[in-house]
Amino acid sequence: MISSSTTTSNNYKYYSQVGMIFVGLLLTANVIGEKPLAFGRIILPAGLLLFPITYLLGDVITEVYGFAQSRRIIWMGMLCNLFMALMCRLSIALPAVEGWERSDAYTQVLGVSSRLMAVSVLTYFVGEFVNAYIVAKLKVRMKGRSFWARALCGSWVGEGIETSLFIPLAFYGTMPNELLFKLACFFYTFKVIYAFSAMPFANKLVQILKKKENLEIFDKETNFNPFLLS
Repeated sequence: MISSSTTTSNNYKYYSQVGMIFVGLLLTANVIGEKPLAFGRIILPAGLLLFPITYLLGDVITEVYGFAQSRRIIWMGMLCNLFMALMCRLSIALPAVEGWERSDAYTQVLGVSSRLMAVSVLTYFVGEFVNAYIVAKLKVRMKGRSFWARALCGSWVGEGIETSLFIPLAFYGTMPNELLFKLACFFYTFKVIYAFSAMPFANKLVQILKKKENLEIFDKETNFNPFLLS
């Protein structure tokens, strides 16, 4: 069983697949994120159904493959997110065929989505790295025990930072500050409950991947600089 943090991704069976799922979830959450969904008296943006899963999947990646491999996927997700936002803006700016009836709707939907994507580049980057750092550090300190507790700690702290940054940057000036604060508290509470409810599935996925990959990585000598890509 491998315990070094220097193993390359070329040795892994499922690293690429898990990474693609992570990036796919992130981009999908940002594209669908604007639509408000009504569940009785509870109203949630559609993206909130998927975005907390990226934190849990980030926990799984860090736990199984180590911080260095998690860092690569976080960067790839950020770059893909930024690329999608820029392409949405470019497609809006380019002239459409005269008479195309959906031009206004296309501009309205993609315009808002691309703005939210651009804002989430920073907030996602900070929140995900804090999450991965906590999971990796606690794994060493707790000698690999209690993944569920470490993952919840990382997710809740990372999502708390991400929410406290994203809500003001995305919605400041569009509503009173008191309502903005209530919105942030509601979003964060939902993410906390979501992460707790989904933890059994994340824990099971970790067990399966460790067994399939024959891995147990501890980041004892890892450089935790988020800007180190090698």
